[in-house]
Amino acid sequence: MLPMPGSDSANLQPLDYPSPVARARSAARVRLAAAVLALCCLLWGLSFPIMQFASTAFQTAVRPDGSSPPLRLTLAMQATFNGWRFALAAVLYYLLTRSRQRNYRPVDWHAGAAVGLFCGCGMFLQLTGLRYTLPSISGFLTALVVVFAPLAQSLIFRKPVTLRIWLAVVVAVAGMLIFAQTNPDAHAQNTLALSPPLPYLGEILTVVSSMLFTAQIMAVDRFGCAADTARMTVVMLAVVALVNTTLALALGGAQIYRAPILFALLRDPVFIASIVSLIVFCTVTAMHLMNTYQPAVSAAVASVIYCLEPVFATLWSTAFRTESITRITIAGGVVILLAVLIVAQTPSRKSPAPQ
Repeated sequence: MLPMPGSDSANLQPLDYPSPVARARSAARVRLAAAVLALCCLLWGLSFPIMQFASTAFQTAVRPDGSSPPLRLTLAMQATFNGWRFALAAVLYYLLTRSRQRNYRPVDWHAGAAVGLFCGCGMFLQLTGLRYTLPSISGFLTALVVVFAPLAQSLIFRKPVTLRIWLAVVVAVAGMLIFAQTNPDAHAQNTLALSPPLPYLGEILTVVSSMLFTAQIMAVDRFGCAADTARMTVVMLAVVALVNTTLALALGGAQIYRAPILFALLRDPVFIASIVSLIVFCTVTAMHLMNTYQPAVSAAVASVIYCLEPVFATLWSTAFRTESITRITIAGGVVILLAVLIVAQTPSRKSPAPQ
């Protein structure tokens, strides 16, 4: 039965169909979130060559005679470095946002702890694996979250993944397969990767880290809308520092805290410049932007955008001469960029309020 003119029912607006203005605003939010998350990938890509320089400087301070440390000490050094990096980042972030660091709610603690736990373990394994593989290969394997995240969103959390997003995932996987092709021309004179003590050790550690990063993305997806960004981020950074410091001490890292080693690091300009860059740009800035803007899109969409990380890792590695760019890396980067452009047209995860 049709509503009579002038009746209240004639003035009702359909709630299931947002207006063109609302749809345009939703699309604009997705494009903004995609652009900001792409900026995060640019900053994270910078961390790949810088972490290699910092790790080498760290090893030189611990073993000034140039001898290779045993695997246990190597792991302790990587965990110690991560612990210092994120502890200093937590302090800096707290000082920058101290006006918001009050009235903590349980969701702020839970969100920061969950995201920090997965990120801390993932960063430890990624940084360790980076000692035994090229930055571009590490970035490619880390980007496997593009496969893990949609599967987790669909199978574990029972959230639908649209056909457009699956198309973007397929395109992104194709781009990563191009990156994975044998590419001997990518090696450059300044490459710092070492021969692994076990076959494919660097690749295995990096794949496990990508699984942990997938869990991190899902945790941000689950808690990001409810928790306060500033409080969640500072807890996250502190937990990452705690996880890595604990791992370092368990592996015998207490021997690193000796005066000659600490003084050598403080006098090393490469180490100081590396850790400052990692703290300010790759940690404080990137993590704040990620925790702020990722909740605007689904975990699957975010994982596709994060595939830009190996692209930027290769570009930064080329700039720092830790490897050289080739036609293979250019082709893979173009295909991954296409995947990101596809998901940039995906509607926002949140429906706009009914007008």
